[in-house]
Amino acid sequence: MARLGILALVIASVLGACTSPPGAATSAPPASVTSSSSAASSPLSSIPGSPAEVAGLPVISVARAVGLLKTGKLDGQAVAVAGYYDATYPPCPYPGRYIGPLESWCRIVAFTDTRESAQLCQSDGGSGMSCGEPSGTNLAPFFMTETSGDPTLEQTGDGTGKPVPLVIIGHAGDARQWQCTAAGQTECASAFVVDRIAWADGHDVPPVAPQTGDEQTGNPITARMTLAQVAVSVGAGADLLTGAALRAGDIATVDPRWNLAGSTIVWLVRTLGPAAAAAPPETRPETEWLVDDATGKVIDSQPLKLPADFQPARLWQMATAHGVDCCADGVSAFYRVTSSAGTVVFEGRIPGGESGGADSTTFGGSYGSGPLVLPAGQYSISAWLATDTNNVVGTPKEECSTQVTLGPLGDVALNADFPLTQACTFGPAPSSSPEI
Repeated sequence: MARLGILALVIASVLGACTSPPGAATSAPPASVTSSSSAASSPLSSIPGSPAEVAGLPVISVARAVGLLKTGKLDGQAVAVAGYYDATYPPCPYPGRYIGPLESWCRIVAFTDTRESAQLCQSDGGSGMSCGEPSGTNLAPFFMTETSGDPTLEQTGDGTGKPVPLVIIGHAGDARQWQCTAAGQTECASAFVVDRIAWADGHDVPPVAPQTGDEQTGNPITARMTLAQVAVSVGAGADLLTGAALRAGDIATVDPRWNLAGSTIVWLVRTLGPAAAAAPPETRPETEWLVDDATGKVIDSQPLKLPADFQPARLWQMATAHGVDCCADGVSAFYRVTSSAGTVVFEGRIPGGESGGADSTTFGGSYGSGPLVLPAGQYSISAWLATDTNNVVGTPKEECSTQVTLGPLGDVALNADFPLTQACTFGPAPSSSPEI
């Protein structure tokens, strides 16, 4: 019988642990934004005690933010929104397919203009709870790796478990939409991604650097610089939104327009720009910066808003190793991707879980995997196997290489096939995995 790999089993067990109390609803989670014609909130926030302005942005209602989102006015633009936040995570079976980073799956999230409409779970009169989707106009914000502030800490701060009033600053049109499948990209493009919690239940929340980890090893990132020092490097001042220290090779998981390789520490910072004359007055454009943690020097910067002519390709990495026991052999599969200019744009383990049996293991192509988002062009690709015990990687073996041309908006799924004790060969990935 085929067995799921270690990572897939860990993911499945975590998802199984994220259960609501008995009686929880198991209906499909909502999309990033839903609306009801009965909603009639003011354009300005009516949350008691919430500030009228944060970080130079007027604080608006959820209903107003939904209107801006639905018309595309929040693409690459920051907005400050006040509302009541609640979240629950129903039992979810292993999906058996890739889930994009901005897909609403295995979560029910509410951010609404009233506490009552944000309440997701109610007592069923016994020892259990009954949970369902939010009512009325609402956002389903995504709190990501780089988000400044932790909604779970704020939510449980009063000990009641009730929806908590927050002011969040966020945007839509996030570049991670390209890490979703082509079928899911529209949903991912409309996701409301949180940059920062600016106010919570009566108190201001200053920007803080979130704790981040190395996605290859899981080890926590320890930066030399502080967020305040990084803000000085980019000249942010009061316009700082958020900043997070990441391994250089993981920067692309936050913005796939930057494809770096290696384990040096780099800060990804977002700041506010001056309001644009043609934009809604509640919004301001965002700029992203990369700062070298070792030197404090600015590496690069770019507008958060994607250019209209941005047409990258997705490269999906997989490997099949014959004669490798899944998942007891302590072996991992690795890829290196090099541009035609000779720049290494990716080097590391194939992301995702492992599946297979006693005589074959497939790396990648499932829930935890993800594509490399790359500019159209020609690339050299190498793959190899190596022992991998407690993040100590052994000598590469059975390596093979190939050339790939990626066209604009292309989706290429490439599988490195490793015969027993022989060099690998490249071919198309099985059509069923990943599901693209």
